[in-house]
Amino acid sequence: MKYKSFVFWLIGLACIGPFVLAAILYYGPWQRSVLPTLPGVRELVQPPIALPPGWFDEPSTAADDRYRWSLIYARIAACDQQCVGDLTRLRQVYLALGRDVGRVRRVYLYTGDEPQLPDDRELLVRRLDDDRGAPVLGLLGEDRLRAGRVYIADPAGNLVVSYPPSAEQKELLRDLQRLLAASRTG
Repeated sequence: MKYKSFVFWLIGLACIGPFVLAAILYYGPWQRSVLPTLPGVRELVQPPIALPPGWFDEPSTAADDRYRWSLIYARIAACDQQCVGDLTRLRQVYLALGRDVGRVRRVYLYTGDEPQLPDDRELLVRRLDDDRGAPVLGLLGEDRLRAGRVYIADPAGNLVVSYPPSAEQKELLRDLQRLLAASRTG
């Protein structure tokens, strides 16, 4: 009889134990900053920043463009050699997606004079300092965009992940592949 009650408690602990442990870890008395975080330089945008509806839409784009993920490079400065290098690195990440390349679009957001960029038909270029771009500039924050910033936006137009422009290409590619694998849209 003692053996049966032991097995009953063991099965109960195995079934309910993980939930109790998760609740203790999540609602525990310690600060969340003590808990381990994901390695790398990525920052989750909390809460996600919703870009204005129709921000990327163009009359000439396909109807399903609004259902694509966006790889965005935003910068408040003239597009110098560093900027061109960052855009080239993002293009390499984009091309490394392989068969999923159609689910992602690249966007460059800038201020100031029209940038002299290499011929790249797939790169969507938008201003941040005109009437349409001013709200987006306010959402992203001017201070963070001085050196440039890389964002990933979901198909609904929400910025979900942010990277400095010096982020490793492998990390950016891996995160983008994981998002695409988990997503049913885009």
